[in-house]
Amino acid sequence: MAVERPLEETEQRLLPAPARGLVLALVLTGAAVALVMVAFGGGAGGSGQPVARAVAEEVSRAEFALRLFVAVGVIGGLASLGGVLARRLGQPTVVGQMVAGLLLGPSALGALAPGAMSLIMPDWIAPNLNLIAQAALAIFMFTVGMEFDPQVLGRQRSVIGAASLAMMAVPFALGAVAAIPFSATMAGPKAGMTEYVLFVGTALSVTAFPVLARIVQESGLSGTRLGSLAMVCAGVADVLAWCALAVVLAITQARSPAGVLTAVALTAGLVLLVLLVVRPALRALAARHAGATLPTPAGLALVLGLIFALAAATDAIGVHAIFGAFLAGIVLPRDSAMLGTVPERLGTLNRAMLLPVFFASIGLQTNVRLALDHPAVLVGGAVLLAVAVLGKLGTASVVALAGGMPRRLSLGLGVLMNARGVTEIVVLSTGLSVGVISDGAFAMLVVMALVTTVMTVPALRLLKLFNPAGAASGPTPHHTATSGVTTSGKERLS
Repeated sequence: MAVERPLEETEQRLLPAPARGLVLALVLTGAAVALVMVAFGGGAGGSGQPVARAVAEEVSRAEFALRLFVAVGVIGGLASLGGVLARRLGQPTVVGQMVAGLLLGPSALGALAPGAMSLIMPDWIAPNLNLIAQAALAIFMFTVGMEFDPQVLGRQRSVIGAASLAMMAVPFALGAVAAIPFSATMAGPKAGMTEYVLFVGTALSVTAFPVLARIVQESGLSGTRLGSLAMVCAGVADVLAWCALAVVLAITQARSPAGVLTAVALTAGLVLLVLLVVRPALRALAARHAGATLPTPAGLALVLGLIFALAAATDAIGVHAIFGAFLAGIVLPRDSAMLGTVPERLGTLNRAMLLPVFFASIGLQTNVRLALDHPAVLVGGAVLLAVAVLGKLGTASVVALAGGMPRRLSLGLGVLMNARGVTEIVVLSTGLSVGVISDGAFAMLVVMALVTTVMTVPALRLLKLFNPAGAASGPTPHHTATSGVTTSGKERLS
């Protein structure tokens, strides 16, 4: 196996031939824009009725607390066990947590033993589990925001930005076009054609940045050119995908051109306020009190207050609470002595206790039988899976190859960018909650997210890019994402 020179600390030349990569990325992005414009030429609007909500049964407070405790314990325990088993099989933890949720949900336990499912998780428990899951999701999005650093683009800012845009735009366009023939069965009750098509395109364009960070670390790619480029492109592409999702949600919630413009304008104003006023103020405060450390309860209250305040602001605007939580992660100063280890400890606690409930709750909402009973949904899911893999893997590989990377590394980049995992699940759950996609479409797209995540490690092994022995000495995923430079003094995998 050839050895590649280490990345320079002063310059991050992730693409050896940036000019060719830039040209091809711009061409592919232009083609994607044209494809979307052609697709919308024959689009038609549509609407539906809100999904009916079940009325909770009245129970005593003691019984309510006990049943909720049992449900959370069962879900969290099985999700954690599934995550451990997935790790032993060489897969990301989220895959096992999702499979545990599927087994507990209507696809398995609900079909084989509906009485047992009702005993463990009665219908009136679901809204309360959802509340816990949404809190976990907000904290998770905060940690995602903290891990993203715009400075990772280095001196190849324009090239990497264009490459990331192409890796997001082409799958977006292909997904939007491929979704049109299946709108009758896959569109949600609140979605017109515009919202539905834009949402499916967004869902197919994301890469799971948090899962990718773990895969890069565990595969021994931390600090390599391939690992660094994948982390940078995934971070930029996901930010673009979040922006696209914000537009889709604004269209869905507003239901009028004026309402959409208002929601987008308010969101842009909030982002500018947070980045230009709140972020500098927090940095100045952290610098002024660099030698002081807040008590843990005060630091925790400050962080949680920022997360849920911004989440409430974006939710009130009509976009979604996850965007506010993501903004909180971006604006909070990294490595602030004043907060100490509060953000890291909060993220660890969330991953260990609350986030498994969120992933399992997604599995509980996923009923694969809905797709099996409707051949059109099943075919649509298969088509979207093929388009998702082709769009993301193919675009990333071609752009990297044009940018001067060897063929094997180019294919490896495509494989890594194709992992959707956590981010995809968040996007899909958001779409289902606002009625943009149907339950059957949700089930198929969840399966697509699992398949594209599960295939990553075997594909890396096939390309001989999986070297877990090198993970022990490599930097952490956060170090890879923020600097792209290895501290070990060598770089692997040409």
